[in-house]
Amino acid sequence: MERLRRFWIFPVFFALYALTAQRGLGWGDSGLFQHWVLDGAGASAGCGFATLHPLYLAVARIFAHTPYAVTLCSAFFGALAVALVASATRSSALATLFGLSHMVWWLSCVAEVQTMNIAATALGACAFLNWLDGRGAFWFGCAMFVAGVQLNIHNFATLLLPVYAAAAIARKLPLRDAICAGAAFACGAAPWLFELVRRGPRDVLVGAYGDKVAGVLPADWKLATFNLALAALSFAVPAILAARRLRRKPSPWLCALLAINALFFIRYFVPDQATFLLPTLLFAYLAIGCAGALPSRREFAFLAALQIALPLCAFAMLRQLPQDKARAARHPFRDDAAYFALPWKFNDDSADRAAAALGGETWDGYNAERAAHAAPNAGQ
Repeated sequence: MERLRRFWIFPVFFALYALTAQRGLGWGDSGLFQHWVLDGAGASAGCGFATLHPLYLAVARIFAHTPYAVTLCSAFFGALAVALVASATRSSALATLFGLSHMVWWLSCVAEVQTMNIAATALGACAFLNWLDGRGAFWFGCAMFVAGVQLNIHNFATLLLPVYAAAAIARKLPLRDAICAGAAFACGAAPWLFELVRRGPRDVLVGAYGDKVAGVLPADWKLATFNLALAALSFAVPAILAARRLRRKPSPWLCALLAINALFFIRYFVPDQATFLLPTLLFAYLAIGCAGALPSRREFAFLAALQIALPLCAFAMLRQLPQDKARAARHPFRDDAAYFALPWKFNDDSADRAAAALGGETWDGYNAERAAHAAPNAGQ
């Protein structure tokens, strides 16, 4: 009951994210998700089933009928993740700092699958922690079921399974309970498992991104450096909290979940690498909370202010850099310094303006990029 009482934080953050969310069309994958949800377009499997996120699309299609409504789905699940962090750590202050994190806030203000994925991760983590606390094998089965369902949202759930399995073996989960947990996982993952058999492991697990998933070094060091610098805005506060003397050792299983997600994120060199940091950030906050490194009231006020100040400082720094003309051509009307540094997006209508300038073509987030690539070849 105590944990449920902390869900008062959900409407607060849902209101924050909804008020600061992008009102219209989105760029890149955000625009593509809006297109798939609103235009009745069949999600393309050109890059493999791994990029389709079927449960996210199904839920968004039920509730969303405008571009802003699709974005509100992100706001809803972002706020739900914040409430689940409050429940898991029994700390509304820590959850507030998580919710004000640059990338949590950023992704909750655009149409994205990542917030639904992190809400599912947080829900499974709550069940897993209940089992670790000795509350019965039922909770382990719940964690496995949620992981199965999550596979229909995002393949990040595959990173949880080795840790769950290792914990079950180390803690000598009875065979009957292990079989029940496996059955629960299979029920949750049934659509995903069907596609795994039908399409094959490569298409479902990595799609066209196999080289990125298996990569070690970035192809573009400048882009990778920018992504990691952007990620640092979200990790500054948990790093400060972790640097304090912990009251107790964090759970080794939480540390394992943190490590495996961090290892994946830090060497997943895609153009939008920073947007994949949420699972790592979640487990960092859960480990800090479970280790008792909670902020005092004075520390909380300072750290909350820091969460606001860091994006503003990053914005000021990015405004001093020379403009990338090629990027500007691919994203006309967009202020990249504001777009990347500031998590709030309510005042960004650049995609709507670009769509209007390009005419009546249905917007899918990548129209301006295609036009920019075609322009140099127009006279050939």
